[in-house]
Amino acid sequence: MREAEAHFNRGEYLEALGDYQEILEQSLTGEHQPKALMMSATIHGTFLRDPETALKIYGQVRERYRGTVYEADAVFESARVEYERARYREASRLFGLYLSKFPSGSRRDVAAFMRDASDHPPGEVERKAREQASRQDRGDGIRVLVLDNAGEIRVVSSSRIEVRNPSGNGLLSTIAPRQETRIRFDGGLLSIGGQPYPLTECLLAAEQAGMLRVNGTLYRGTWKIAASREGRLVAYNLVNLEEYLYGVVPKEMPPGWPDEALKAQAVVSRTFARYQKEANAAREYDISATTASQVYGGVAAETDRTRRAVDATRGRILLHGGRPALTYFHANSGGVTEDARHVWRVAIPYLQSMPDEPSARAPGAAWAAFLTFPQIRDALHRNGIKVGEIRGIAPASFSPSGRVTKVRVEHSSGTAVLSGNQFRTMTDPAAVRSTLFKAGPAAGGIRFEGRGSGHGVGLSQWGARMMAEGGSPYREILLHYYKGLELN
Repeated sequence: MREAEAHFNRGEYLEALGDYQEILEQSLTGEHQPKALMMSATIHGTFLRDPETALKIYGQVRERYRGTVYEADAVFESARVEYERARYREASRLFGLYLSKFPSGSRRDVAAFMRDASDHPPGEVERKAREQASRQDRGDGIRVLVLDNAGEIRVVSSSRIEVRNPSGNGLLSTIAPRQETRIRFDGGLLSIGGQPYPLTECLLAAEQAGMLRVNGTLYRGTWKIAASREGRLVAYNLVNLEEYLYGVVPKEMPPGWPDEALKAQAVVSRTFARYQKEANAAREYDISATTASQVYGGVAAETDRTRRAVDATRGRILLHGGRPALTYFHANSGGVTEDARHVWRVAIPYLQSMPDEPSARAPGAAWAAFLTFPQIRDALHRNGIKVGEIRGIAPASFSPSGRVTKVRVEHSSGTAVLSGNQFRTMTDPAAVRSTLFKAGPAAGGIRFEGRGSGHGVGLSQWGARMMAEGGSPYREILLHYYKGLELN
């Protein structure tokens, strides 16, 4: 459950969904089961835009946990989903059901308000106008979580920096050009250059669209610095989406690769960012600057070639049903991509398994590794999986693409069964580069022989390179890996 919650909090929703499914399959007692069901429904409804599955799961909670707070939450969330789908009569019925069954429920006031709103719904034209206005309000910017849990943040710019209060937008102070200033949070006050302010957050912007250097790295855009509940600092870069991509593409794909491969990466990264932006509108940030989302290196990462790739595809994204698709990507499929449902337990129509010959002939597609039993045991312990002395490890099941979906670990205290992806990421993902492997016992450990690198879902970057070297344009590369999507 801790691992699932950590994935969810980082915005790794499919990874969290896989963890919640593992919990449900373990038939645990206590609060883990209903919590896993509720969180699975939330991910389906909000992140995967699948209200039917969300309602089905909420229905399971209502049936299994009658008279509990879980039933109350499931009824309320079902009503909210129906309201968002403009099914106002059903929403009113469910909000009314919440009020009648749980008159002392913690959400009774909101439920009463929403029942009234459901009984007097907005017209279709008004509703669409509100949705359009909401999208326009967010504009072309994206909020990137760059620093988390920082003790202090250092900022400097060649231009004057304005420090503002985000709430009232009032000017708090200015920082002179080339003057490095330290921001801390001490005694409940935000300290900027040694001056305390009774605030928990501030906005920083260099004049005349100048750039800021934050903790030694140069970035475009403006910044929001906020104090966490633990008294540490969090920093978000508020930047134009296209300029954000300038710092992403060269971190996700080598800048020296063919132009058409770089263009494909630009479209995939732009689409992924747009999807995250829609899904995370209610959160403090849209996307993180690490492998939890996409790696973002700011101006320091930019190159002329990757900027040209972004500019050449400006605004272009892949659509599914008229909305941004969830464009996962990885390093190398090893010759066959994977179906998302065999990695994260959810079927996504355009993330299916398919032959991928270009990746199979890429340099370094095949690999081998050896891990000792103590190495594996220590790694599992660090990730919260307690096992005794390991006696044997073997794949327990495979997906149709040939990837390991379950790994059985025999140890002195019993048997542990992990998903293939869990085993790979928890042990040594640099050595066990994918789940497309065969494994056998060796003296004191286990030897792996595999192909590919990464989870195998979506675009294979090495496959994109091989296709580009063969003369394929970026559009052909994209539609090879994402079947049924529209490139707008």
